[in-house]
Amino acid sequence: MGHTSILDLKSREVDLKIWLYYSPIILFIIYDIKHVYLPLYLYSLTTSELLLGLLYKFSMIGGADVFASLLLSLANAYIVPLFSSKLARLGMEPLLILLYTSLLILFYGFYNFVRNIPYVKGYTFSQKLKLAFVGKRVKVRDFLNSRFLFPLTKIKEDGTVELRFNFDIEEDDKMWREYFRKLVEKGLIDENSTIWVTWGIPVLPFMLMGYILSLLIGFPFI
Repeated sequence: MGHTSILDLKSREVDLKIWLYYSPIILFIIYDIKHVYLPLYLYSLTTSELLLGLLYKFSMIGGADVFASLLLSLANAYIVPLFSSKLARLGMEPLLILLYTSLLILFYGFYNFVRNIPYVKGYTFSQKLKLAFVGKRVKVRDFLNSRFLFPLTKIKEDGTVELRFNFDIEEDDKMWREYFRKLVEKGLIDENSTIWVTWGIPVLPFMLMGYILSLLIGFPFI
């Protein structure tokens, strides 16, 4: 996970060959499966992968995130957390990884929300929430020198400015930088002006941290 998390941070892509190299770790399930409560483990595995599959279908996460979750779930069917956790030992690990990954991303979103809330006046309540949680204000010149930032501020060739509140993870960030560079060259926007962008969140590092949390605390309530 450490290796693939670094790749995700650097390029937002993990080659399929990488997953093939790591796929033998699922053989640990041969040993682990006899230690878990099978119905709970199958429920946890199926539920987590179905949820991730839905997120992938709606372009909210990438295929690498689904592969990573599946490999972790199969290779870690049975864990013994540092702190006592009965459900974790019985086979709830797939759902725990998903739970902690989601919470960590949510905490990051809340941090972003606190930073952005002063700048979202004039929008509807739902628009304020979306902008505050996923948006970021940057100078155009900084955007032109960035990677993995996607503009929420859209400027048309006639100078019309619009604001969108979501983006497709399949979008090409390089294409957007070239588009804005042409707008600057045409004088339709100034390099020092501020636009809203959103970050293509690398899910794998959050999943790695969620996995580590599950190993440390399991599910501390039961």
